[in-house]
Amino acid sequence: MMNKTMLSLMALLMCCSHLFAQTPSLVYHDAREFPIIGKYHQEPNYNRLPARYEKTVRPAVWALSRNAAGIAIRFRTNATSIGARWKVLNNTSMNHMTATGIRGLDLYALVNNQWQFVNSAIPENGFNSERTILKKGDSTWREYVLFLPLYDGVDSLSIGVNTGALIEKPQQPLLLDKKPIVYYGSSIAQGGCATRPGMAYTNILVRQLQRPIVNLGFSGNGMFETSVGEAICETDPSLIVIDCNPNTQPELIYERAVILIAQIRACKPQTRILLVENYMYEHGYFEKDIRDIVFRKRAELKKAYAYLQKAGVKNLYYLSGDGFLGNDHEGTVDGVHPTDVGMERFAAHILPTLRKLAKDQ
Repeated sequence: MMNKTMLSLMALLMCCSHLFAQTPSLVYHDAREFPIIGKYHQEPNYNRLPARYEKTVRPAVWALSRNAAGIAIRFRTNATSIGARWKVLNNTSMNHMTATGIRGLDLYALVNNQWQFVNSAIPENGFNSERTILKKGDSTWREYVLFLPLYDGVDSLSIGVNTGALIEKPQQPLLLDKKPIVYYGSSIAQGGCATRPGMAYTNILVRQLQRPIVNLGFSGNGMFETSVGEAICETDPSLIVIDCNPNTQPELIYERAVILIAQIRACKPQTRILLVENYMYEHGYFEKDIRDIVFRKRAELKKAYAYLQKAGVKNLYYLSGDGFLGNDHEGTVDGVHPTDVGMERFAAHILPTLRKLAKDQ
């Protein structure tokens, strides 16, 4: 019996040592050494708003602004193995969104001038994570983009490559040579409830447009606020998208939208602005109260748009809320927030409008 037990233990140890040998030793580099996209300020962090906005925006908006939604790292390497070591700020978890979407990472490689998914860095059950994303690839020089967590902040991030490999700033200008789109919205814009960061519709659009997006989606708190308007005025965008209807009470939309657009137009006289309606929530097809609120919100935004047009505001555009998630009612996780299917549909629906309005900027 003892001999059999010892033989079993030895076999297990040999198996495990073989597995461990497959994990390469990586040399780590601070991600801040490489270009960061999706962030409009130059502070040495992964926050969406500069530190001074802690005293400008509401506390809830400030806390959410420290989530790294839409921020990504551009680099190139000839590594055969790539890993990441990162620490999040809050170790956030939710019951309707994956841990990878909340606080994981997504790596994409440039293949035939398009961004192709490589793998995700799935987070540990804690603040600190370390994952090998690519193992035993070839040593071809490639350009990469690494998308950061959607619903947690990043305290520190390092990118690892196998010993002997080189990692450096990108040579290709993609995602670095065009003015960003600034997108101000709700939890949906922030990325809820994509299963991984690359599947947030704003990040899908980044890859399809080959243009960065400054993600100012604040979960439950995208409310046409002039304090956020101050931050928008500090950006240098190709297009500004205002998609705040989901979080704003109907009776507030008209006044707040008019004031916010006037504020932006004063600081950005020529920049195109797109107003986006809220789409119908799935339970709104069955609950009259929800359906009525959706239609009231749309009516108030249309009213604001009509007023602004009559007042002579130029380069202002409007997009209906119909058709964003398809027609089969299968695009959400909870009737409101898109699944990956819904995210792809949302991106496909809005893509032609964004491409047209941002194309010459």
